Amino acid sequence: MTELTAGLPLPSPDAPLREQAGKTQAESHSGTIASLFAAARPTQWPKNLLLFAAPAAAGVLTEPNVAVHALLAAVAFTLGSAATYFLNDLRDIAADRRHPTKCHRPFASGRISTKVGYVAALILAAAALITAMTVGWLTLVGLCTYLVLTTTYSLYLKRFAVLDILVVAMGFVLRAGTGALATGVAVTSWFLLVTFFGALYIVTAKRQAELQSQNTGMQPAGVAGSLLPTSRATLSLYSKSWLEQTLTLALTSAIICYSLWAVQYPGTPWGSALIQVSILPFIATLLRYGYLCSRGDGQRPEHLMFSDVFLAAAAIAWLAPAMAGIYMTVAR
Repeated sequence: MTELTAGLPLPSPDAPLREQAGKTQAESHSGTIASLFAAARPTQWPKNLLLFAAPAAAGVLTEPNVAVHALLAAVAFTLGSAATYFLNDLRDIAADRRHPTKCHRPFASGRISTKVGYVAALILAAAALITAMTVGWLTLVGLCTYLVLTTTYSLYLKRFAVLDILVVAMGFVLRAGTGALATGVAVTSWFLLVTFFGALYIVTAKRQAELQSQNTGMQPAGVAGSLLPTSRATLSLYSKSWLEQTLTLALTSAIICYSLWAVQYPGTPWGSALIQVSILPFIATLLRYGYLCSRGDGQRPEHLMFSDVFLAAAAIAWLAPAMAGIYMTVAR
């Protein structure tokens, strides 16, 4: 037996250490990828469904070519928005570290270095531009406008009260407008007005929830101790009364614009009737959202739709008859 094993190589005493180092390195890479994914804020990606709004409202989203163009535009905006989230978080590292929940973000917590963050942002932005180019130059223009607006917001505009709300609301309008450009759909003034006032309402309600949370000393779950400073520089510049006035303006304008579009829609008798029926659940959706935000629940609006049954049901009751009425008219 000794003669048989004499020629075999002896195991190195460092082999277990090298194996462990390899596992640690693999786990490190996996952790970095997971942290980068979290920094891209996947919970915010549903906003890019607005790229499908214009072709859906025009009744042409079922056409394969239109659907593909809308999908590619949505992918481009998802990549581009992720790049701007990276930039925003990199600029806000110091403030986020003083926030009770934002301190756990990948950059603020130190899980990702700033160098890696800036490189990843550039790669994402480049990928977004290339994807937009495959759709058409109008889509590229829309995306570039969005990137310039959001980058300027992250670097400068978010310091100014009122302007920061308007810029965020315009980001929604740019998504919806670029969806129309990508699919060759002509949108009406009513469509853009409803999008803008609806977005203004959502953004203002979020600010109201943040201000109420700060003033009442409400802490996120799992955070103990005294209230920590907010990382939103403009929040202290807003008053409760001004936000309420803006909410009333945005809510009233959104309802009026949507109602006027619904009653003037030139569809079939049944199609027009269904679209007009959608007015009530549309109002219910906005009112429910505002109610939840008034309780301080609107700091993370992307979670409300999935956590509140009433809000989800109202949104479905609004969209279902509206889409049915539109496609019933198109199919005639």
